Amino acid sequence: MNQVQKEELTAYYRRHVLEDIMPFWDERCIDKVYGGYLTCFDRKGTLTDDRKYIWFQGRQLYIYSLLYNKMAKNPQWLQNAKQGFEFLVRYGYAGNGRWNYILDRKGNVLEGTISIFSDFHVLQGIAEYLKIEETRSSLNLDLLEKCYDVMEQNMFDPDFKEIYENTWSPVFIWHDMYLTCLATTETCSEVLGIEKTERLLRECVNKIENWFARDKYQVVLEAVTKKNKVCLSTGKGRFVNPGHMHESAWFCMKAGDILQDSTITRRGVELAKWANRIGKDKKYGGIISYADALGETPEPIDWFKETNSLWNEKVWWPNAEALAAYALAYYYSKETYYLKEFLEQHIYCKERFYDKEYKEWYERLEYNGKVKNSDKGTPWKCAFHLVRALIVVWDTFSGMEAV
Repeated sequence: MNQVQKEELTAYYRRHVLEDIMPFWDERCIDKVYGGYLTCFDRKGTLTDDRKYIWFQGRQLYIYSLLYNKMAKNPQWLQNAKQGFEFLVRYGYAGNGRWNYILDRKGNVLEGTISIFSDFHVLQGIAEYLKIEETRSSLNLDLLEKCYDVMEQNMFDPDFKEIYENTWSPVFIWHDMYLTCLATTETCSEVLGIEKTERLLRECVNKIENWFARDKYQVVLEAVTKKNKVCLSTGKGRFVNPGHMHESAWFCMKAGDILQDSTITRRGVELAKWANRIGKDKKYGGIISYADALGETPEPIDWFKETNSLWNEKVWWPNAEALAAYALAYYYSKETYYLKEFLEQHIYCKERFYDKEYKEWYERLEYNGKVKNSDKGTPWKCAFHLVRALIVVWDTFSGMEAV
C-alpha cells in the first residue's frame, strides 16, 4: 500500500462513517420520548417497528461509545450513549447479572432472559461506555463486573440453555456463541483487566481456532460436538457461515495482541484466507450468506432459516465484516493477497450496498447484486456491524505505514 492509496482509503472510511452512515442514525434512532434507541427503519428512514430489542440497545450503546472513543470527542455522541445506557439499566436489566430480550417502546418487558446474546451485546456496550473516564463510577463498574461474572459462569456451564437464536443441544456447541463472547470479553478486558478476563479469552480463542476451525476442510464449522468431534453426516454439522468466519478471524487477531501471543494472531490471519475462499462469490462479487463444508448445496439453519435467507444472497453484515478481516490480515501479515481482496470487497460494497440517495447500506442483495431488501434497520440490523467494521478499517489504515 503506497502513501496515496493509504491516504485515500483512510479519508474515504472516515468520511463514509461521518457523512454517509451516522447521519442516518443520528437523525432518527434516539428515542427522545421514552429513552433508548429506535432501530427499525425502511429505506427512507420511516420507523417500521418501535420495540426495543435489547441486542440492539446494547449494540447502539457500543457504537456511540466507540465513535466517541475512536473517532471524535463529539459531545452529542456521548449524550446519545449516556441516554442509551440509562434506559438499559432502568428497563433492560433483569437482575442477577442477566438482561431481557425485547421491551416495548416504553420499556415494558415483552420477552425476558431467553438469550445470552443480549448479555453479550449489552456488556460490550457498557464496557465500551465505561472506557470514558467520566462514566466510570463504582456503581457502573460493579454492574459490569457482576454481569461479566455471570456471563463467564454461563459460558462454562454445558447445561445453560438460554441461547436464542441458537437452539440448545445435548450434542453440539455453537461457533457464534464463542465468537460473540470473544468480542465482548475483549472489550471488557480493557476495563476489567487481563487478569480477570484471560480465562474466558483463552477459552473462546481455543474453541474457535482449535475446535470449530478444521484444517482438513479449511473452514470454521458452526457446530461441533461437545467432545470436539465433527458431524458431517448432518446439514447442521456441515453448516458454514462465512460472515462468522470473517468475524472470528479478526477477533482472533485482536486477541493475539491482547494476550501477547503471535500464534493466535497468525491463526486469525489464516482464518481470514479460509473465509475468503469459501465465502467469496467469484462470479458476481461479494460474500455469500452460508455454505456447506463438503461443497454440497447448503440448507439454512437458525437465523438464516428464520429470515428465509438463500445461501447465495449478499447480506450487509458478512460483507462489512469481510472488510475488517482483510484490512487487519493485511496489517498483520503484509501479504498483498489480503490487500487485493480488501480492494475488491471495498469496490463491491461501495457500488452495491451503499444507498447513495438515502444513505446507509441496504440490508440484502440478490446473488447478482440487485437490491432485495432495502431496509436500513430491522429486528436484526442496526448501526452495529457496519459502523464497527468501517471504524476498524479506518483505524487500521490510519496506523499503517505506507510502503
